[in-house]
Amino acid sequence: AGPGAIVTTMLYANYAHGAAKQSALLLAIVATDVIIAITLMFSTKILGLVKESGITLFARIAGLLLAAIAVEMIATAIKGLFNLN
Repeated sequence: AGPGAIVTTMLYANYAHGAAKQSALLLAIVATDVIIAITLMFSTKILGLVKESGITLFARIAGLLLAAIAVEMIATAIKGLFNLN
């Protein structure tokens, strides 16, 4: 897990008051781990299905999403810097 995932988990754990919310958080973490494990176990078969062009398409979509998040973060920072809220 990267630093962003670790911090997100820590923040959610901080807000999970009570047994029900803590159980839901634990279930979400375990479900995410299981999905990642299954994806990695079948990664060669998935690669065979989507081929090289599918991997390229996925990488470009992920890059576009990352760029959109970066623009939103920069816009939020500029608004906060100049009190434009």
